[in-house]
Amino acid sequence: MGALAEIFADHSHSITGKRVLELGCGAGQWSRALAAEGAAVVGLDLSEAQLAAAARAMGAARYPLVQGAAEQLPFAADSFDLVFCDFGGLSWAPPHLAVPQAARVLRRGGRLVFNVASPWFEACYDEAAARVTTTLQQDYFGLNTIAEDDGATSYQLTYGDWVRVLRGAGLIIDDLIEPRPERGTLNGYNETDPPDWAHRWPAELLWETHNA
Repeated sequence: MGALAEIFADHSHSITGKRVLELGCGAGQWSRALAAEGAAVVGLDLSEAQLAAAARAMGAARYPLVQGAAEQLPFAADSFDLVFCDFGGLSWAPPHLAVPQAARVLRRGGRLVFNVASPWFEACYDEAAARVTTTLQQDYFGLNTIAEDDGATSYQLTYGDWVRVLRGAGLIIDDLIEPRPERGTLNGYNETDPPDWAHRWPAELLWETHNA
């Protein structure tokens, strides 16, 4: 998540006036921050409860909130300069459907930037202990769909499958960042053993792409 913040900080001068879509905006933390920087933000989420939380927290930096699914975006083609999500729509919707939709609504040269869990992180998740360990628990090639505790489904691709899905949607991959927190930094997403697991192995992937 720190890497995503750094990317937006580096591009804050170019955000003003740009059309931005957050896929899976949740309570709207990122949307509020970018709207405050002058971006024309739209927050999209499938959950009514999350959209209600985003509306309550909106404050002075007001922006539209839309209920919808990442795999069937209710927007015209060429609508946005930037589509992004931070463990949002591309974690909770089938990527082979959601990525082409994101590419469709991007203008020429527009950027898709997103954070997802690393397959290393998922493959080492111990269901019985409810934490990530140093032992492989699942097959790397067998992750695909993951049943979550609340009945929802999350999605996990291999590195190669992400490349194929992104390129198949006509996107050009600019960078793949594997954030590495400092030694001793606790993981804030799931409990891990050791606590600073993400210092030794990638816990998340941050993809930077653009529309040709």
